[in-house]
Amino acid sequence: MAIPTVHDWTEHKLIGRIARRMQGLRSSSVRVGIGDDAAVLECPRGFLLLFASDMFVEGVHFHRRLLPAVWIGWKALAANLSDIAAMGGLPCWAVVSLGLPQTIPVPFVDGLYRGLKRCGRRFGVPIVGGDTVRSPQVVIDVAVVGKVRAEHLCLRTGARVGDVLCVTGRLGGSYPSGRHARFIPRLREAQQLLRRIPIHAMMDLSDGLASDLWQMSRASHRILRIDADRVPQSAGVKTLNQALTDGEDFELLFAVSSQDAARLPHRVGRCPITGIGSVVRSGVGVELRKADGRVHPLQPGGFRHF
Repeated sequence: MAIPTVHDWTEHKLIGRIARRMQGLRSSSVRVGIGDDAAVLECPRGFLLLFASDMFVEGVHFHRRLLPAVWIGWKALAANLSDIAAMGGLPCWAVVSLGLPQTIPVPFVDGLYRGLKRCGRRFGVPIVGGDTVRSPQVVIDVAVVGKVRAEHLCLRTGARVGDVLCVTGRLGGSYPSGRHARFIPRLREAQQLLRRIPIHAMMDLSDGLASDLWQMSRASHRILRIDADRVPQSAGVKTLNQALTDGEDFELLFAVSSQDAARLPHRVGRCPITGIGSVVRSGVGVELRKADGRVHPLQPGGFRHF
């Protein structure tokens, strides 16, 4: 029996299949989910709303022959949850829009939504809508709405001279290890840190530490310096450059005062917390201090779309 493709199905039939597969992934805050012109949601009182969106394009972000559909789906949602974690928030709802070639087998779409649902269930995020269109290649566009208390809101702009720079987890080697698709967004870790200490600036590490340090430097107008021998490297990573530029670690980079840094735990659950450097002065730039004490400019390596 031939495997049906999306061309064999009407759009309404495909949406109905998706809606049925998302049953059970609901929340009391969802009045109306998939199936109407728009979702109807109850906004949480006393919170600011966060909105994050990431697009995943076949041939740029993933290859179907290399990554199972279930992990493509997981990653598409988890990457957005990582952004919510970096803002100090918690995710509430997601919408998923798909661009699909007519020749895509329906089981591939099932696999995508199995991964999306698995991630949504793990972190309590119902998928409440989206869109499906014809496209030359697979495109997955996920948007997440989250919530954050005003006192916990973290931006990239708040790093202060004298702050200590820290990261969660270990860096580098995300592709050979498969961690780039199977990572756990650091929502729980961010919340536990925020309950302990004020965080002045925070962002997630998606493009590589070297590149993302520059993003924080530009946003905060502060020069950041890290120590080469303090950057935590993942198992199997052989060079510092891999830890700095491989990218897709989806860990957190954050800045705290030196007094609060002394109160940081070494681990949150199983996740290590490592101080890697400091905010040294006003300006824009990133520096790397090597083991011999010499300081060199650190170039913004890592992934670039353009």
